[in-house]
Amino acid sequence: MIVCSARPDSLLKAALLSELTGLPVGWRDSGQQPDLFALAEKIDADTQSLPHLLTDLADRTGADYSWLSRSPGRRLALMILFNLRNQAPDSVPVIIAALAEALKYGPGYCLCGRGRASAVFRRRSREVGTEIHRMMGLIRFEETADGVLVARPQLFHQTADILLRKFQLRYPGRRLVFILTDAAFVCGQGQVRQIEIKDLPPGLLNSTDDFLRLWETYYRSQYIPARKNIRLASHFIPKKYWDWLPEGKILEQEAKK
Repeated sequence: MIVCSARPDSLLKAALLSELTGLPVGWRDSGQQPDLFALAEKIDADTQSLPHLLTDLADRTGADYSWLSRSPGRRLALMILFNLRNQAPDSVPVIIAALAEALKYGPGYCLCGRGRASAVFRRRSREVGTEIHRMMGLIRFEETADGVLVARPQLFHQTADILLRKFQLRYPGRRLVFILTDAAFVCGQGQVRQIEIKDLPPGLLNSTDDFLRLWETYYRSQYIPARKNIRLASHFIPKKYWDWLPEGKILEQEAKK
């Protein structure tokens, strides 16, 4: 069995090893491997050399894999990262199957989602990329008395640390906090760490002003009932966010009229 880490480079090497050996791929020390493989010899993808694996596979297949070091390879690595952040529980087999299609048919086959596995791989990558793009426009921070910026985003995928690092570029030198349902993420000086909500200072949990009501008042002042277009509004603010954003609740009320 081949074991790998939750990183694009490790998964790529695992896919190459799987092509060379025919062995299945799983996480290292995940504790979830079937008993069938419990005593099997394991090959650690992280200890392998990527250039040597590519050379070995090229010698076997006669194909050119130089695209992995160019733009298609970088794009594929980003899609692997986004698939790892997707909430779907079967990310490893989908990634490995999609990489197998890319190695066999070329990068375009995988990047454009032409194969069965590649289609799922591409869709899940787009789901995570879309969440990051939307949240950069929808997340609003409240400033505490200590100057900390706090937000309570509604995230469907594991994107909190990516978003915090992006917001850190927008607010350099500021401490940023995401409060989620079951955990909190704190970002400072480019470093992100996860902590339990009970360990947050009370000042971060209790807002100093009625921020949501203020935003609702602003949105209502801009809203023109005579030009109501719920379909267009849903394009910019999907319905799955309506119970999170103040303007979403207004849209929900207007949609029922």
